[in-house]
Amino acid sequence: MFGSVVSRWTMLHFWAAFGLFALAQAAMALGFAYPDVPLFAPTTLAVVHLLTIGWITVLMLGALHQFLPVITAQRIVAGRSALISLVAILGGLCGMEAGFLAMGGVLPMACLICLPVGGTLVLVGLVTASGVLARILWRTRPLPFSARFVAVGLVFLLVTAAMGIVMGLVFAYPDLVPWPEALSTGFHLHLLAGLVGWFTLTAIGVSYRLLSMFTLAPEERGGIGTAVFVLSAGGTAAAWLIGLANAAGLAVPGETAALGAAATGVALYFVDMIRLYRARRRRKLELNTSMAVPPLAAFAACLVGVLAIAAGDDAFIGPVAYLFIFGWLSGLGLSQLYKIVPFLTWLQRYGHLLGKQDVPRVQDLVDEHRDRPWFWLYFAAVAFGFLAGLAGWTLVWRLAIATHLAATLMIARALWLARRPQAPTLGRERPMGPRHFGILPYPHGGTVR
Repeated sequence: MFGSVVSRWTMLHFWAAFGLFALAQAAMALGFAYPDVPLFAPTTLAVVHLLTIGWITVLMLGALHQFLPVITAQRIVAGRSALISLVAILGGLCGMEAGFLAMGGVLPMACLICLPVGGTLVLVGLVTASGVLARILWRTRPLPFSARFVAVGLVFLLVTAAMGIVMGLVFAYPDLVPWPEALSTGFHLHLLAGLVGWFTLTAIGVSYRLLSMFTLAPEERGGIGTAVFVLSAGGTAAAWLIGLANAAGLAVPGETAALGAAATGVALYFVDMIRLYRARRRRKLELNTSMAVPPLAAFAACLVGVLAIAAGDDAFIGPVAYLFIFGWLSGLGLSQLYKIVPFLTWLQRYGHLLGKQDVPRVQDLVDEHRDRPWFWLYFAAVAFGFLAGLAGWTLVWRLAIATHLAATLMIARALWLARRPQAPTLGRERPMGPRHFGILPYPHGGTVR
């Protein structure tokens, strides 16, 4: 059970993240970034950071402010500091975007200084948020299973941001940074720390907790869960440290073995997810749990794609990165938001009334029949875009992006309506979902089944 306290700024994180997610997709669909321009073009880097910082990181931090206390059975401590960190992250991101656009010739070159300055401000926001979350983790020792992934992920988050500042300085003032490998080896370490260390490990930990909670599956994962954590987290950390040592000229072997261990841990995670779904006590899956399956499938496809890239096929880099961000991370985020937002709304509106009067169920705040097609459209468009990318059909790929942008907006509308529920008509056998934007009080004495 989540408890009765709702983090004050979590929903603001969610709405800010949604806005930047839509903006990034629109830029890609209109041809301002990849796939219509090169993968490493400045405008593409601007959109990539809208997705990685503005969408996924802000989304994850907002969720962790609410759910890390749940995972660790601690009280919520993120008060005004959560707002301060969000403002710093968004302000710093604006600076970074200005720097990237200056690199691309869209803004004057004088704006290039905004890249490292903005990155520093983002780091300040991330340190503030991580400090709050670290306090919760420190009080919870020994850490619960899911919280271990989050703890490692937060370390990688700060590492990723710090490396981003170094790379921003290299772009803006290459003569001041004595690290000639920053744009080659440093770039790969930045990606490894961010995409795998922060995003994937944190997503794995949160998915373990949320999916076991929402499906009523056993939370203890036993030996296979321990293997998932040790191999994925340990392998990623070892690969990053060895890569850093090699960048410094120490010639340390074992990076491939470490990456192989991390990949084995991820493979075991897929096996454990199958076990979790089979062991669930809630036989009929709600929309959020059934829509968690396509992101897991996308993640598995990405793992195969990474093997192809490792074999020397660079044509897979763009499509696999697209599938990783939109299929795995974004798909998992959208599917779980469909449960999280109604639940937080229910806690705020009806949690204090539980046991005092009849209250609606969480699922009464949404309309799964209405919203299910939009999730299927989103995942179908992402899959089609991935295949179009493999085939080199840029225009078709952009059309696919425009399609999942439309689906994203409809899912956002569903969540907005869940925040403003209409009271179900009394006496209905089947409670109806929200139908408009008005805020209506729930009638006293009503019965909702």
